[in-house]
Amino acid sequence: MTGADLKAKRITAGIPGRLVCARAKVDRSRLSHIERGYIYAPDAELDRIEQALDELIRAKRAVAATAAKCGWPVSAL
Repeated sequence: MTGADLKAKRITAGIPGRLVCARAKVDRSRLSHIERGYIYAPDAELDRIEQALDELIRAKRAVAATAAKCGWPVSAL
């Protein structure tokens, strides 16, 4: 997965970069540079960022499912 792929996946999922950074323990400016292709991160770092993003996507879906079960509008999620 490339930095551009990560960015596309993150944007599509509606996950802010700051959350990914906090979860993956990556500086926000570094993630920005990786996503823009200014720097090339090692595969291990890209894997760590992708794993953090996947965890956040799963958590967002779980929150949306729980909200829906309670009758809470989920369009904001």
